[in-house]
Amino acid sequence: MIRKYKKEDIGRIVELEKNHLESSLEESFYLNDLNNPLARHYVFEVDSKIIGFISSIFDGFSLEILNFVIDKAYQSKGYGTKALASVLDELVPLGLNNVSLEVRESNKKAIHVYEKLGFKIIRVRKEYYKNKEDANFMQKLYDEKKDIANLEAILFSKKEGLKYTSDFKERYCLNYYDLYDYKIDSLKDFKYDSYILFLSNWMDETLFEGYEIDSCALMHVNAYHYKSLTKTIHLVSFNYLKDCMGFTYKSNVEYGEEYAKKYAKFNYDKIVEGKIKSYSVVKNDMTIGSVLIIEYYHSIFIYALYVDEVYRHQGIASNLMDACIEYAKKVNKYEVYLEAELDDTPIEMYKKMNFKEIETLYECFLEK
Repeated sequence: MIRKYKKEDIGRIVELEKNHLESSLEESFYLNDLNNPLARHYVFEVDSKIIGFISSIFDGFSLEILNFVIDKAYQSKGYGTKALASVLDELVPLGLNNVSLEVRESNKKAIHVYEKLGFKIIRVRKEYYKNKEDANFMQKLYDEKKDIANLEAILFSKKEGLKYTSDFKERYCLNYYDLYDYKIDSLKDFKYDSYILFLSNWMDETLFEGYEIDSCALMHVNAYHYKSLTKTIHLVSFNYLKDCMGFTYKSNVEYGEEYAKKYAKFNYDKIVEGKIKSYSVVKNDMTIGSVLIIEYYHSIFIYALYVDEVYRHQGIASNLMDACIEYAKKVNKYEVYLEAELDDTPIEMYKKMNFKEIETLYECFLEK
């Protein structure tokens, strides 16, 4: 059994740390983290006995594993693999994108578990531990296309009653030992035509050769449904005007108060006139994220994407961008452009959404 830790578990966690590691995060750390929303600390039980734990920090995007221990009496029995896989599976639907950790170079058992779950050694941190031993810095990145493609293979294998092959296990690191249950039993629940492009992009003719197209299509639909489950969905409102000026001002005040006021008023007027489209995410009747769209003849231009600092790393910007792209498809505009500063945080998100850099712009300010 794997569950989040409780106050009464802290003594056992610290005991395991001291028995298996050279140091402990100590009771005060775990007591303070009981109310820390970023803390993800879990204990693993066998016959109601805590045999291991994992302590980690999750910000909605990245997971940093601090300590991971399985009692020596229970090692090499698969508990570590299943425990870590379960934690990762719980966090993937919440937006997990990458996982990182340090492990002693001499800890071959742990390294084997991590590699089995898709971790790779990125670099070596020399003399990282108190005894001067080196640490391997390991990382697991979730590749959406690869994970979905591999999920399809597992789903198909499961549907056809086939056993998971070693090849599938090696390729599939998103959910190592099990799959979520699916409610989708028939293609009748979907508009088949809308999946034609999706199917043509994902179909692996070698893997599915000899199978009925409907079986393949159903498997793909299930995989697509899973993709939607892994993403936090925020309600996006079209042309929502409440707080529009204040929020646009807030997102541009770094460029000067006068400019931010004029820019906010300009955009507000254009939205009212119907010359600019906007999307907003609202929580507790307060705008926490927004983006603007200008339409051209064959294209749309996306700009002024902004999410309140308190609500970042929760998938809001991604949902806003998805809404813009869906709007472009709806109005039959298949060229989508945007601008981003070179140090703009969302650049990696844009790349994942298949945006390509086409040019670099420079500004020159002349003195009067």
